[in-house]
Amino acid sequence: MQRTLLSDAEIADHADFNAIGEQAQAATDGVWLDAIGYPAHWAAFTVSQKSAQEITVSAGRYVAGKIVYAQDAPTDVNLQLNIPVAASDQRWVAVLLRGKEVEETATRPFETSEDPETSVVVNRTTPKTIRRVVELIVQPGEANPVPVKPVVDTTDACIAYVLLTSSGIEAIEPGNGSRVKTLFEVERRVASLEVDLDGLFMRTETIETQIVNIKAALTEIPRPVIIRQMQRDIGAARLKVDLPDEARAYVFDNGLVLDRWETTHIDWLARIEEGVRFGFAAEAQARLEVQAEDDPKIYFRGRRMVPAFDEVTRIANTALDGTLNISQLEHTEITAVRKEASRVRITYGPTQWACENQAGWSALGGDARVGQIFNINGEDFEIVDIRANGGPGHQQYGVRQLRYESYNEVYWEYVTEQIGLNGSIYGQTFLVAQPMQATSLDLSFARVGDDGDVHVLIVETTTGGVPRFDAVLAKGILKHADLKVGWNKVELPITLLESGKRYAFVTVTTGAHALHSSGSNKYTGGTQFLTTDGAFAQGSTETDICFRLNAARYRSPRTVIPMRALNLADGMTQIDMLFAGWVPGGCQLGWEIRPSGSNVWTELDDGDPATNPLVGLPASVELRMVMMGTTDLQPMIQLDDKAISRVARNRNSMRAVTKSLAFGFATTHVQTQYTLDSFDPDRHTFTPAIMVGNTVVNPDSTEVTIDPQVPTRRTYLSNYTLGAAANAARMRPSATTNNVASVPFVQDAFIAAL
Repeated sequence: MQRTLLSDAEIADHADFNAIGEQAQAATDGVWLDAIGYPAHWAAFTVSQKSAQEITVSAGRYVAGKIVYAQDAPTDVNLQLNIPVAASDQRWVAVLLRGKEVEETATRPFETSEDPETSVVVNRTTPKTIRRVVELIVQPGEANPVPVKPVVDTTDACIAYVLLTSSGIEAIEPGNGSRVKTLFEVERRVASLEVDLDGLFMRTETIETQIVNIKAALTEIPRPVIIRQMQRDIGAARLKVDLPDEARAYVFDNGLVLDRWETTHIDWLARIEEGVRFGFAAEAQARLEVQAEDDPKIYFRGRRMVPAFDEVTRIANTALDGTLNISQLEHTEITAVRKEASRVRITYGPTQWACENQAGWSALGGDARVGQIFNINGEDFEIVDIRANGGPGHQQYGVRQLRYESYNEVYWEYVTEQIGLNGSIYGQTFLVAQPMQATSLDLSFARVGDDGDVHVLIVETTTGGVPRFDAVLAKGILKHADLKVGWNKVELPITLLESGKRYAFVTVTTGAHALHSSGSNKYTGGTQFLTTDGAFAQGSTETDICFRLNAARYRSPRTVIPMRALNLADGMTQIDMLFAGWVPGGCQLGWEIRPSGSNVWTELDDGDPATNPLVGLPASVELRMVMMGTTDLQPMIQLDDKAISRVARNRNSMRAVTKSLAFGFATTHVQTQYTLDSFDPDRHTFTPAIMVGNTVVNPDSTEVTIDPQVPTRRTYLSNYTLGAAANAARMRPSATTNNVASVPFVQDAFIAAL
């Protein structure tokens, strides 16, 4: 900082007076730069509308660091050139400030000579004032139905934004972001901050104390991941203990049944089949049929098919010591229940990865799985309790490309037939020491009455060895017209009788017939029974009915049977077969396919999905069945209207939606966890999401954890923030694949309100 000094009687030079002005200006500039320091800001300006096209900018100052530029009088700005032409368009313009220095002149008298005697005074124009003035610049934005304000550079000061329409000025907004704040404004804001400063210090001390207490208690609070695991486990346990379906802040579903999934939702593109899987783009269903039922290598009885056989007698009582009138008692009306052969399901294809949520069936009950897996065309299953070896008799294994489902029990009670019978009822039990497939029963008649057919049933027995009417395995009939004295053969459906079990045959007739019997307890393999009022009485300890039980002796241990081809336009990725039948121990029922164009038959067995014959999406596949066993036992398949095949092709996208799941309270934060299996990051994508109302909510964050034991399995833990509090939501997972022969599936899903 400096000032100019002038001495007494000193002749002052004009440079001295210029220095006085320059020094004063430099001092003021220093104050603005060092103490105030606003870069590209404005002060005191106002902008008002003068007309439809003009604005008036009042006097004010433009501060650019240390330099202050001034506008001393209001200035009009015409915006006509920036008004949009289209009636639907609008445009924002920014009114900017720029500064410049202007040199002003004035007329002043000048001496023409330094000699006062000869000097003449003349007037001439000379630079007199240097002014710092403001320039007004208009920066237009783009014309658009939804206009955006132009971007102002940090080196410019915007005093106002003006919105223009085709009719002129619509609105004016001040550019307060670049306004210089007065000391009074700053002081007032600082004073308001200081008012609560003491209270802030007190609250801070309180918070510090509380934080110390919280830190001490943190060791007693479970980690969030532990809480989440507990919620997920409790959700799964609720299924097992069958708690009431009330609102809960957490819901777990293992994708086994449709209870929590809304298949009618407009977004639904999936199917529930031991997991949430890709839906089918196309499918076709047909009956399982052999190419030629008259093939000499096979034999049909009813619709039960087995390899060709010869009939031999396996159990017999032929003493013929006496006779037994089988219609001497009062007639009884009974309703017997015939059990059906249990079912087998085979699903094959490169997308049939096993799902580890199968243990969830025990939580839902064995009947739930039967209804879901073995159901044909929506039929109803009778709710019964089938148990074998201490647990449900269901047997299942699933690997990468084959899923095989069957029941250990040869006959089951889920599909039954009621048989009404009227007449006198006698029964004879027998023990099966070696397994067999019964084909007929011979009975020796001592007398044939004038009328009356004879109905013959093969039934199971109770633990006490008494015949059971509610467990009929086979039914045959001897027509009266065909009866003769001596041995009479009643043909039976091919019936598997297991070793170590006791069975019985039962006769029901209204005719006055008599059968031969043995006496003196010569037959030790069973007991003769009679019944009254539909309940068997005490068995005889002396006499037994004479009979010969015949069974199959198969001609070949291995039989190959051509089946009708499987077809699906544009190709298939999955083969699904469902039929009734049995495969005794030591026997096998195999299937082989040969896609069109191939010379190789491939067994429906596990292997590398990449080499599966369905990877190429064949439109037609030849099918053949291979029955392997012994001379006494072979598999049986029941080729009736319930024996079906289904071929299908997956979609390339999957989207599943649950029903609306109530939390019991309103929340703005939700968390989901999806377990995905058979995932290939090079082929697949997965998108976790939820729905609130009709709005899809995507997660704020998602943590993906890859299973170290099974790299194709991973979990997606996602957090969501809702725009408004909600008391219910839907889970909405989705996935895509670039190859329909390779698809992932959701193993289980979990949602929790936080």
